[in-house]
Amino acid sequence: MRNPTFTRLVLLAITLFVASAAVGEPPGPRRHRMPQEILERNLEKLGLEADQKERVTAILNAAKERRRAGRSELRAAFEQMSALLEADPPDEAAIMRQADKIGDLKSEEHKSMLRTLLAVRAELTPEQREKLKTISRRKGPPPWRKRTPGGEAGEEP
Repeated sequence: MRNPTFTRLVLLAITLFVASAAVGEPPGPRRHRMPQEILERNLEKLGLEADQKERVTAILNAAKERRRAGRSELRAAFEQMSALLEADPPDEAAIMRQADKIGDLKSEEHKSMLRTLLAVRAELTPEQREKLKTISRRKGPPPWRKRTPGGEAGEEP
């Protein structure tokens, strides 16, 4: 019978390998658009005033720099995880700490994206925010508004 700890480590290694490959993969023709790219495209349709456009551009540029730094840090964390997984014998406690670090980095990346969206939204007039909602909804409801088992469409999680 196999050791359950070993099995978990192998599954974690596979998961991290796939994730690290995705992080380091250059954008291709079928890549998914990042929320900021979608936001930028939709903002072009709002007819922002010159001063608004300048402030929003500054917010988006700062966010791009933070995202680049975050990706670099995440890549380094995955590389460190790979080194930990290759050790013989692997240090389970160190691997779990590194997994937590990777999770924290991903969570911070998501929070940063949300901060950017909120900062941009604060620069818009109520009419522009409403128009942005309309533009965004044309692609369908956000994932958390889709029908879930036992729930109705439109219910929040």
